[in-house]
Amino acid sequence: MIEVSLSTMWAVGRFVHMADFVAKAEQLGFTHIELNTLVSPKMLRELLDTGVAISSIHSPCPSVLSFRGVPVSSLSLSSVDERERKEAVSFTKRTIDLAADVGAKAVVVHMGEVPIDTSLQTRLHKLYDAGLTQTKEYRKVKEELLLQRASQAATYFNAARKSLREICEYSGQKGILLGLETRFHLNEIPDMEEMSALLDEVQNDSVGYWHDVGHAEVQQQLGFSLHEQWLSRFRDRMIGVHLHDIHGISDHHVPGRGHMNWEMIAKYLRPGVIRVCEIGEWNDEKEVQGVIKFLTMRGVLSQSES
Repeated sequence: MIEVSLSTMWAVGRFVHMADFVAKAEQLGFTHIELNTLVSPKMLRELLDTGVAISSIHSPCPSVLSFRGVPVSSLSLSSVDERERKEAVSFTKRTIDLAADVGAKAVVVHMGEVPIDTSLQTRLHKLYDAGLTQTKEYRKVKEELLLQRASQAATYFNAARKSLREICEYSGQKGILLGLETRFHLNEIPDMEEMSALLDEVQNDSVGYWHDVGHAEVQQQLGFSLHEQWLSRFRDRMIGVHLHDIHGISDHHVPGRGHMNWEMIAKYLRPGVIRVCEIGEWNDEKEVQGVIKFLTMRGVLSQSES
C-alpha cells in the first residue's frame, strides 16, 4: 500500500499520551505521522519513544516560546523587523534539524504574510457564509483586500525571499526537502505568482511546492484563484500534499465528508508525493475510520498513479 500520514492535528485534546494516538493511527491504516506546530516538547518525546515513522514536520516544531517570550508559531519569515525574521529563520532551522534527526523527508513552511486590515477578511467570510457573493458589498470588500495587499506586498515578499534563501541552503545541507505551502488567507505569502517566483529563485531539489487542498479550494470559493490552476502550474515541483475536505470555506474536515473534487486532485499527484491527512481535532473517530478506503477509491492513494 502507498504511504500515507496522519497529522498530529487530530491528536490535540483527544489523547492523553501520544502512544495512544500512534496506536490509533496505525489501526486506522496510516503508515506515517506528520508532526504539526502544536506538538509540545512532551508530546514530541512521547511520539519518538514509540518509534513511529515520521514523514514530515510542519514548521515550527515543537511548540515553544521564542527568545522574546511569544509562541514561535507567531514569528514571521516575511517580517520587516530583522530581529523577528532572523528568529523565525532560526526556529525553522531547528525544525529542519529535528527532521534530520528523526528521519523525516520534508519540512512544511509558511512563508509569512502581508499586514492588512484582517477585519475585511472576516467580513468577506461572513458575506460568503450568508450567500452574498454576488452582491456589490462583496465585490467592494474583495477589491479593498486586493488593493491593501498589493500596496504592501513587495516589501514583505522580499523579506520572505531573503528568509527562503537562508533556509533552503541549510535544508539542502541536511538533506531535508522544504515544502512551500499554499495558504488559506489572501494576505498570506505566497499567492500564486509569488509561489512561482520563489520556486524559480531556488531551482534545486531541496525546495518544492506543498499543496494544501483545503486552502486552494477556499481561495477558489472566495473568487481569488482556481484550485486546479495551483495543481497544474506546480505539479512538477510538488513534494507533498495536505488532504482534508471542505464545507463552504471551512476546511480540515474528514476526506469524503465535504464537497472536494478528489478525482481532480488525484490527476496531479505524481509518485513520491508525500500524502498527509490533515484532519481537525473536532472530527469524530468514526468518520476517520473510512478515510484510507475512500482516498484509495478516489485515486488519491492509488498504486496506479500516472
